[in-house]
Amino acid sequence: MTARFKKMSDTEARRALYIDFEGVTDQAPVLVGILRRKGGGERPHVTQYVLDPEFDFDPAGPVHMERRRVVALIVARAEKKDRRIVSWSEHDLKKVRNLALTDPDLVAAFESRYANGLGLARRWAGRLHEARKPKTGDLENYLQLTGFGVPHEARPGEVGKTIRAMRRTLKRTGTPTATQLERWQDLREHNRYDCAGMRAVCVRAAAELDRDDVRQRKPKKRRPKR
Repeated sequence: MTARFKKMSDTEARRALYIDFEGVTDQAPVLVGILRRKGGGERPHVTQYVLDPEFDFDPAGPVHMERRRVVALIVARAEKKDRRIVSWSEHDLKKVRNLALTDPDLVAAFESRYANGLGLARRWAGRLHEARKPKTGDLENYLQLTGFGVPHEARPGEVGKTIRAMRRTLKRTGTPTATQLERWQDLREHNRYDCAGMRAVCVRAAAELDRDDVRQRKPKKRRPKR
């Protein structure tokens, strides 16, 4: 894990773009969520895009956009307002690096602003919450340190199983079953809460680390000589 990817200030964490790809392991992602703070406040807003044309079955659902165009959009937004781009672990970064052969400049621009939320969270928990530091890197374990609540339908589920089953049905009929559509909506809700939860952890971690850095830099008061 690259050291520079694990560092982010409180201000950067609050202003950052948070992204999360959803898909089957070792296959191209089918959905991405992008969270950004709107209107200068703390209210988060998640925009989702369908990356696989086969999953563009709902006219009222997320807009379909090719992965390179979505990454270009993320980079443009980050550059316009000088924001960091954050994902939970470098899994999402690898999905972007797959574009390096066709658009190396875009990948380089993405990497220059990238931060690994899990890396930051591990630094925070290891330094300031060692007794409660999660044993694994799952986001839900770090959310417990912040008190961030996730509704049942948005909890981690069988994303890969849902996508594989839907793909088989979409190839045959072009329309998911009622049950699959419900699971698809749960997957989208899970994606939204992953983005929001990631931000909650990173903002808390960066703020506490910044305060701890300030405390460590302050000179210790000397006791007056008697």
